[in-house]
Amino acid sequence: MKRNIAASVAVLILAAACGRSYNTSEMNLEQIEELANEAFQESDYSDASRLYTELMFMYPGSSRIDFYLYRLGMAEAGNRFWADAIFYFDRVEREYSRSEWADDCSYESARVWWNQRYDYRKDLTPVLNSKAVLENFFDAYPGSSMLNDAVSLMGEVNNHLARRALFIGQFYARRDKFDASLLYLREALNDYGEIDCMAEVLISLGDVYSIKGNEYTAREFYQRALNECSLNEDQTEELQSKLDEL
Repeated sequence: MKRNIAASVAVLILAAACGRSYNTSEMNLEQIEELANEAFQESDYSDASRLYTELMFMYPGSSRIDFYLYRLGMAEAGNRFWADAIFYFDRVEREYSRSEWADDCSYESARVWWNQRYDYRKDLTPVLNSKAVLENFFDAYPGSSMLNDAVSLMGEVNNHLARRALFIGQFYARRDKFDASLLYLREALNDYGEIDCMAEVLISLGDVYSIKGNEYTAREFYQRALNECSLNEDQTEELQSKLDEL
């Protein structure tokens, strides 16, 4: 009896590990679609991918191929198969440019690139690719329902790039390479819109100009940090002290 129970438990664990077994041999298109949607909604991305692929091969003339490709991209993104996800999203944009899912695919492609980002001190390729896709999204789909999400994602992308420029600017400042430092600090200030490290950028610029003996410009950046940024009490006192010393 104990052996039978142990064997049954082992079978159940194995079945759970392998996911569901979907037998679609006697199902029609609508039934397979329902099954695929169920798997997708339950985040069973491996089976969702298999079922949407099956739909594409079984019904190549379906008017919903663009939707299957979109769901395939989403499923592969859920599985963290980034290259496959981007491939399916790009297919929708390339082959079904008038699809109601084209803007979703463009946004999701940008998000997949963003999800592959590294620390801002390392390779920027995924972040730059995400930015390029988002810029194309804004040009191609100005009325998209995904617009707010895309704007929010672009904000994260710009924060990442600004943080990178700030890091390099501070790196050069510590090594007394002030012209190079200003180049990157001004990039962080001017190229990325509203960023969450603006106070650090403005203060760093003030510090560099102060060291260079340009007190007027240093004061200008310190005062901007006080006027435009949310600073805690300690930061405010430190900044005010710097202003008093000029």
